[in-house]
Amino acid sequence: MIYITFIGALFPIVLNTVHGVANVDRRLVASARSLGAGEFSILTEVVLPDAAPGIVTGLAIGMGTSWFCLVTAEMISGQFGIGYYTWEAYTLQNYADIIVGMLIIGLLGMGSSWLLTTAGRLLMPWRNPKVAR
Repeated sequence: MIYITFIGALFPIVLNTVHGVANVDRRLVASARSLGAGEFSILTEVVLPDAAPGIVTGLAIGMGTSWFCLVTAEMISGQFGIGYYTWEAYTLQNYADIIVGMLIIGLLGMGSSWLLTTAGRLLMPWRNPKVAR
């Protein structure tokens, strides 16, 4: 279950990270070099802040994929977990428990998505300017 969940989340995260780094404006890197920045400074001061939105997007997609993979793996071969609980309720035709399982899966997915969105907002304050009221 851990391996399936890991592989399910790995590729969206890696692909969005690569895409975010590849789309860093070359002029920003050249400007930092012309001002005397070293490789580590360019990475931490230019590349990571510019690629951060893509990385956070990859994390959000990876989180959704990992939830899907985890619940599926629990349904197929697990002996515990919310996926197993929901599948067991389905096989026993216990409709109330099926609904409870679906609600818990949805709430956990929504909560983890909210945590990632909030963390991304806190880690990238330059992406969320305050709106004048």
